[in-house]
Amino acid sequence: MPYTTVYHRLMDAKVRFVLSYGGTASGKSYSAAQKEVAIANERTVKTLVIRKVGNTLRDSVIPGFRARIQEMELQDKFKENKSDRTMTHENGSQIVFRGLDDPDKLKSFEGLERILVEEAAELEFEDFLELNRRARGRENIQITLCFNPMHEEHWLKKHFFDQPMLECAYIKSTYHDNPFLTQADRDQIEQLKLYNMNQYRIYALGEWGLRENNAPWLFAFNRDKHLKPSLPFLRDYPVYLSFDFNRDPLTCLVAQMSPHKGKRDSFIHFIREFAVKGQLSELCAQIKATYGSSILHVTGDASGSHGNVGFDGRNSSYYHMIRAFLNLSEKQMQLNTRNLHHNDSRALINTLLHQYPNIYISQEGCPLLINDCTIATVDEDSSTPGLLKKDRGIYKMDIFDCFRYFFQAWFKDYADKVSIGKAA
Repeated sequence: MPYTTVYHRLMDAKVRFVLSYGGTASGKSYSAAQKEVAIANERTVKTLVIRKVGNTLRDSVIPGFRARIQEMELQDKFKENKSDRTMTHENGSQIVFRGLDDPDKLKSFEGLERILVEEAAELEFEDFLELNRRARGRENIQITLCFNPMHEEHWLKKHFFDQPMLECAYIKSTYHDNPFLTQADRDQIEQLKLYNMNQYRIYALGEWGLRENNAPWLFAFNRDKHLKPSLPFLRDYPVYLSFDFNRDPLTCLVAQMSPHKGKRDSFIHFIREFAVKGQLSELCAQIKATYGSSILHVTGDASGSHGNVGFDGRNSSYYHMIRAFLNLSEKQMQLNTRNLHHNDSRALINTLLHQYPNIYISQEGCPLLINDCTIATVDEDSSTPGLLKKDRGIYKMDIFDCFRYFFQAWFKDYADKVSIGKAA
């Protein structure tokens, strides 16, 4: 009976949550089924095997369990009820297969000891919370989640990986961990790099993928061209601040640029971003502590000029407060009187990204901006051309709005070239 290294690592995991993730053909599902069959054979347990859609269990998951039972020569000990999608061992153990779309869902499964979730990336976070809630009232409860790390904004990454938990076992595997693949199998996986680097990243390397963007708002954005690991703060150059005024978070993007625009050695450097959930005074205090010795210039969302916003308990506009907090003169305020329509802003920024010399974003200083540039998407459900997709989940785009306002304020000569002039 062939056992993979993934199987042995799964068997060693004794914590509540087991995250078995990585690339394709790594033996994740194969080994997880082996483990559940072995445990059901050793002692009496009730195991729930889940996928998002019930019909998919019949196509891959249930046949996989049948094959593992036969390979382990346990077919005489297990009886399968195909209509009820249940495998029962002679010792009373049950392996029950269900989809989250089944009519009964999880209502009859209180007191579960073991749960295996196949293709866990298909689940919503609320699905996981319900599964976790059902698994209670017993000792040694374990929930195993098997998945490919599809994209880095997924709840699995945010919940389990961004702040690793002590009660989790993290078992990463790739096709290199599967000794039973043929060389032809390995070659096919490696060839993904010739066609789609994001797919190669996920399925060959087992790394978190970048969210696929089939309608990019920034079609001229190029990670190789526009990203730098870090960018130095140039003390002899002014600092340009662009604000956006959502309260959660308040954001500011920091840039430096050469005074001569458009020449071969001219540059625009995005060096730092600020995002706070506190008050405007707190944001400005952070900026002042970092760049207080520099000449500052301010722009941002045109709504910041509206009076009597009552923010920070004051009856004043955002920009009046920024001027006061940062001790700025009127000449240092380059304010947009109106925000460009998204489609016009899109034309402007893509033109600059394509034509302008040396536009760079610091990976160290601006991770939120880089993420926004990557996932910025045209809202194809809208009849408005070029509308930027926004929500308060994945597509917050707060730092990205700072990015748009920066270019509108300080590159009006380029705006004129692409016939910009409408308001939003």
